[in-house]
Amino acid sequence: MRLLRPLRVVGLALLIVLVVGGLIGYWALRASLPKLDGNISDARISAPAAIERDAEGTPVLRARTRADLAFATGFAHAQDRYFQMDLMRRAAAGELAELLGASVLDTDRKLRVHGFRRVAREVVAAATASDVALLDAYSAGVNFALSQAAAKPWEYLLLGAEPAPWLPEDSVLAAFSMYLNLNDSSGSEEVTRLQLRDALPPAMFAFIAPLGTEWDAPIAGGTIRSATIPGPDVFDLREGASRAAALSAPRTAGTMEEKVYVGSNSWAVAGSHTADKGALLANDMHLGLRLPHVWYRARMIVDAEGDARRDLVGVTLPGLPVLIVGSNGRVAWGFTNSFGDWTDLVIVERDPQDAARYLTPEGSEPFVVHEEVLKVKDGEDEKLTVIGTRWGPVVREDTSNRPLALAWTAHHARATNFRMLDLERVDSVEQALLVANRSGVPVQNFVAVDANGRIGWTLMGQVPVRGNYDSTMPYLWNTPEAGWNGWRKPEEYPRIVDPTAGRLWTANARTVDVETWLSFMGDGMYDNGARAAQIRDDLLALENATPADMVNIQLDDRALFLVRWRDFLLELLDEDAVQGQPLRAEARKFLEDWSARAAAEDVGYRLVRAMRLQIRQSVFESLTAAARLKYPDSKFSPSAQFEGPLWQLVTRQPAHMLDPRYPSWDAALLASVDAALKELVQECGSLSQCTWGAQNTLAMRHPLSQVMPAFVGNWLDMPAQPLSGDSFMPRVQGPSFGASERMVVSPGREAQGYFQMPGGPVDHPMSPFYGAGHKAWARGEPRPLLPGEPKYILKLSPAAN
Repeated sequence: MRLLRPLRVVGLALLIVLVVGGLIGYWALRASLPKLDGNISDARISAPAAIERDAEGTPVLRARTRADLAFATGFAHAQDRYFQMDLMRRAAAGELAELLGASVLDTDRKLRVHGFRRVAREVVAAATASDVALLDAYSAGVNFALSQAAAKPWEYLLLGAEPAPWLPEDSVLAAFSMYLNLNDSSGSEEVTRLQLRDALPPAMFAFIAPLGTEWDAPIAGGTIRSATIPGPDVFDLREGASRAAALSAPRTAGTMEEKVYVGSNSWAVAGSHTADKGALLANDMHLGLRLPHVWYRARMIVDAEGDARRDLVGVTLPGLPVLIVGSNGRVAWGFTNSFGDWTDLVIVERDPQDAARYLTPEGSEPFVVHEEVLKVKDGEDEKLTVIGTRWGPVVREDTSNRPLALAWTAHHARATNFRMLDLERVDSVEQALLVANRSGVPVQNFVAVDANGRIGWTLMGQVPVRGNYDSTMPYLWNTPEAGWNGWRKPEEYPRIVDPTAGRLWTANARTVDVETWLSFMGDGMYDNGARAAQIRDDLLALENATPADMVNIQLDDRALFLVRWRDFLLELLDEDAVQGQPLRAEARKFLEDWSARAAAEDVGYRLVRAMRLQIRQSVFESLTAAARLKYPDSKFSPSAQFEGPLWQLVTRQPAHMLDPRYPSWDAALLASVDAALKELVQECGSLSQCTWGAQNTLAMRHPLSQVMPAFVGNWLDMPAQPLSGDSFMPRVQGPSFGASERMVVSPGREAQGYFQMPGGPVDHPMSPFYGAGHKAWARGEPRPLLPGEPKYILKLSPAAN
């Protein structure tokens, strides 16, 4: 008993410490919540402004000048999303380890070589005085919000770190984070493309890497059919070296998924084809799904007269005082990623007389070598040597140990600017397209509609003028005809205004005729046209379109791309094939009963998808075995356009293209079917449990949830729920990738518009707005585009003199 008393005292003391510590932590977390009501003052705002929030926390930002609106925007962004802003600027600058520690050093090493902080300073230095004033006002609003908070943002409490002040150049770094999302920043695809061409006969390489397929659906121009199957005199898998390679090259374990195309859907319907004669715009941008969520929904109002007035609604990017997509009341606009070729790998030849120099068209010049210091939280700083050329930084070497430099539009201050701000004041489609051509952003398909019922498409962003060379592979730029020679002028950009069909559509595939596309943009390995074709056909079926019709297209999960594969597999799994094969027989029943949709509850859809992927992988790897043997460290995968040659091969079944491991095409195809079914059973336990939703389960997580106890992590993350949709259809959806927003709007009729967004507006798990609107997004339930009546009002006032 004497021993128990001191133990009880110690236990009680520990309990008190835990309770007190928990209460302190709780109140510290609560203190970091955004301030919603009241009145605060600052000398850097010229007139009263306000941040109004509706019941779900969606803000309406009001001010009397554009600069004050930028201040209020910065304040709201910092209150709700500062950790996200910090991660974006640090990722672009290669400065993550300073906040997160040595675990992210490898990311910093890869990103610091681009020198984006230096380029960001150059962009700010070249900006107009009015643009700089907005950046300054925005930065002031951000830093004022940090200074007024009762506690620093909750993530910094957990990390034991201090949030660094926001600088105007950091807004440019936030924009560069989108370049990193939307462009190839390594050139790796160019390397593997060159290796494939090197290992295969020219006709065979051209066959497996066409420019298009029968699925092409450009706005202007036709389809590009795949080349005919090369004969056995060109390539024969049943004889000689090709046979030997196919038999000896190791095969990839598991199933090779399709490449994820970071992009979007966007389309427009002219007033001549809508129910109320108002043009309609729909846009859903496809990005990684994470918390904090990439976009910040807002309405932004400048209460002034004439040209100074603004009434903007749509989404912003935390870190920037700009409306990204949305409507200004007269014109509405949206984007999809263009997948032009915006990066080139340059083969750099060292000067044979001096290894510290390299050859250019004008002769030899020295490499530019400098050291970067990577700061590491709770660790030693690391020095990184960056080697630069006139074309860009050296990012790797080729198989001959020659340096490869990366030329990227993002490295040029000329390619980034703030002309996107001018969209706030445009009145017509023509004005909007001209602004798009002058803007400096990652090059996008730009679709606009105006209040007069008109529609238009062009490219937004700065496009380099290329010399005469193949930009899809590493190339020597030491001759005058190679390389980039300036930038395209706005009047040179392709445009389509008021097309006869009264509809426009873009979905990361080729949008115009191939000659115009390649000469202007280059081949950036754009997507298969199946998604664009489904959108096009949905639109052309509507004569009196409504906003609700646009939402229905956004949520269209019909598996039209896989219909022919389902029919093909049913023929393959005939009576002889399923005889004595219970798993095949069971699979056939699910194929017969499929819904023809990427429905979460559908087993048949998942089976068709998995079987096609396994067949695709097996055929591609047998055709490219020689490349995998010659370059064992490279990872080769089929392009989106491989669907054309693949379909030719499996339907025509040429004997000389048959994998030598099998006696017939049916045997080879059934082996792929069996491999896919075996993998599904191993994963699910039985085919009946293999619904599409069991694989397509949302995994939208906060980065800090991965390093916290499970019960806390589950509190931070969005619910893991099965979702319908997939990549080859308008409703693009994967576990951690999909529609980052869905918007439908007719300029001047914003009250009839719709909006959906995952994740919610505020990045604080104790906020009532954390995850607000997420359930509606997951269910595909349209919500009003305009925020509701204000429930909370935070007033920003000028400080008294």
